[in-house]
Amino acid sequence: MAHRSAWLGLAVGAYLAATIALFPAATAYRWLAPPDVRATGIEGTVWRGRAALASVGNIGLYDIEWSASAWRLLTGRLNLDLQAQIPDGFVRGSISAGASTVVITDLQATSTLTFVGRFVPLGDVRGLVSVQLASLELTNGWPTSAIGDVRLAQLEAPLLMPGGPSGLVALGNYRVTLTESPSGGLGGRFVDQSGPLEVDGAFSLSPSRSYELSGSVRARPEAPEELARGIEFITAPPDNDGRRAFELTGSL
Repeated sequence: MAHRSAWLGLAVGAYLAATIALFPAATAYRWLAPPDVRATGIEGTVWRGRAALASVGNIGLYDIEWSASAWRLLTGRLNLDLQAQIPDGFVRGSISAGASTVVITDLQATSTLTFVGRFVPLGDVRGLVSVQLASLELTNGWPTSAIGDVRLAQLEAPLLMPGGPSGLVALGNYRVTLTESPSGGLGGRFVDQSGPLEVDGAFSLSPSRSYELSGSVRARPEAPEELARGIEFITAPPDNDGRRAFELTGSL
């Protein structure tokens, strides 16, 4: 009798495992998707599938593919590999999500700062962004840790000076290296890669959403006159090498 019960339990377990593994993604979407998630063209299963189009809040995605681990749900976290096209670019990475924290590893993404400006207050800054992060941790939707590189290309921004030009001024290309801040939160350095300005600086972003940014800048000989004058307006007097210190603090 015990032998028969063991086989029955094994059969039931195998049936349930197969049912979960083959559960249609479209059915799960109809039953479980929150109101701010919309998707069309859903194919495959909950654990491996794709969708033609989707939106999460005001984020639009298309050509989405995912692969999730059913067994890791036993740890209380959702783990999946995701890749998708986004406006002007793409995103891919491995996501581990719990009740209040999300950890993304092997994150790669490209887009425009116009798109990023939907989520971060960038003002009228324009350009291209490329992200390669070994890890990114979000707590209640706010980044609290990140390791990797962010590259900004064809950066343009308005000059912050009275009587300056009303349009955008080209600032060149930059590399931002993200590390852990000694005081907690995000930290890192940024340097120019090419363009009218020589820039070298550091920044930190705390879990309380306050930021500190400091460094030095020097206009190259080919820099437009209005850009050189704008730098003078927002920085300290130059040192013996012509570099001007700057420092910004605030909160987001």
